[in-house]
Amino acid sequence: MKEITINNQSDPYTLSDFSNKNVKNIQNSGFESFIVTGLPPNSKTSELWKYTNFHDLSKTKFFIPEEKSLDSNMKSEIFSSNNYETIYIVDGFFDAEMSNFSNNIIVEKSNDLKKLILLTESFGKIANNDDNEMIALNSAFMLDPLFISISDSQEETNLNIVIVTTNNNNNISHFPRLFIQVDSKSQTNILESYFNLSSDNNNLVVPVIEYLLEKESNVSHKRLQMDSGNSFFFQFDRILQKENSKFNSSSFSLSGLVSRYDIHSDLIGINSDCNFHGLYITDKNQLQENEISITHSVEKCSSDQMFKGILAGKSKAVFSGKVLVKKDAQKTRAFQKDFNFLLSKDCEVDTKPSLEIYADDVECSHGATAGNMDRNMLFYLQSRGIKDDDAMSMLIRGFAQEIIDEFSDIEIIQYLENYISKVIPSLDIQGIM
Repeated sequence: MKEITINNQSDPYTLSDFSNKNVKNIQNSGFESFIVTGLPPNSKTSELWKYTNFHDLSKTKFFIPEEKSLDSNMKSEIFSSNNYETIYIVDGFFDAEMSNFSNNIIVEKSNDLKKLILLTESFGKIANNDDNEMIALNSAFMLDPLFISISDSQEETNLNIVIVTTNNNNNISHFPRLFIQVDSKSQTNILESYFNLSSDNNNLVVPVIEYLLEKESNVSHKRLQMDSGNSFFFQFDRILQKENSKFNSSSFSLSGLVSRYDIHSDLIGINSDCNFHGLYITDKNQLQENEISITHSVEKCSSDQMFKGILAGKSKAVFSGKVLVKKDAQKTRAFQKDFNFLLSKDCEVDTKPSLEIYADDVECSHGATAGNMDRNMLFYLQSRGIKDDDAMSMLIRGFAQEIIDEFSDIEIIQYLENYISKVIPSLDIQGIM
């Protein structure tokens, strides 16, 4: 029996028993890799974790969660749109009782595969255990991996994947794992939602999601990370895009103690496109990292990255954006932008946009800015009789609105606008006025 402890965890993790050979192989590979590397960083991946402080994580004791279903009190704390069908994952386990989705969405557990067994041939190859230690950790200790296929239909498919960390008495660690295939010509809206109902605990949550976009599929991807408090949150989205596929993503992150959103898209089909836009808010001693990597493998593809950060207190943020354009990827269009709004003299942002280009017929650019409150604009608003706090709130919300508007669904937009309005008064913005 294979088992291991994370840090000083009192109860060791035992590897789940998966009957599918491919799933089991990926699990074993992750286990063997993590046995060698342990928690990051190590000599091979030190650059990936250059700005991450693992001190608090390494000394925290975690407990293994028990399978449970959402109750009405838990559900009331979670935002859900009436326009979306829903899949619930609770503390790493699929909650079939609470989930509700139509016939064009097939959901199967790894030990009960009937229609989706062929997807296991690609499982663990889009998100590779060799990428870094945390993906390997997820592969080793995933509890209830799901395979999801979204088929073509006459109407758009709206799917909300809700991943919940419940209000436990102890710090828990869980590792949600999903593989999502989007069929050819499908028009799909996917909302990834993350909620931490125990903000006082130092939970560890490591989701890994693999996306396989077939030819001419179109995914509008939205993401809400409402995982505030003292949690450790490391998410990895890995996307493989075939010919004429599109993946347009908008993200909102309310940082935990340490949060990392790590995305990689591989454009392997001609005329495929991807866009990754995001907004995040940090405060106190929080750290938010956004690691965005896009590989242009073939010609006539395009990509766009744009992230906006609102930083307060002594918080830190990292934006690391990379575009790799291979030699055969002619007529590539790729753009990167990183904008940061610093609300405290003690906050810090490190931005690393980069382009690695081996083709000669491309249109590529990158840029980054970081600045404090515009005193002239603030004075202008004050001179019009607007109170100081209201004026600052207007400027912050104005900075954020561009990303919020991309969420399209009016329920989500109103939820975010209301949430941000509540968060702004609590931000530590001392020392800049």
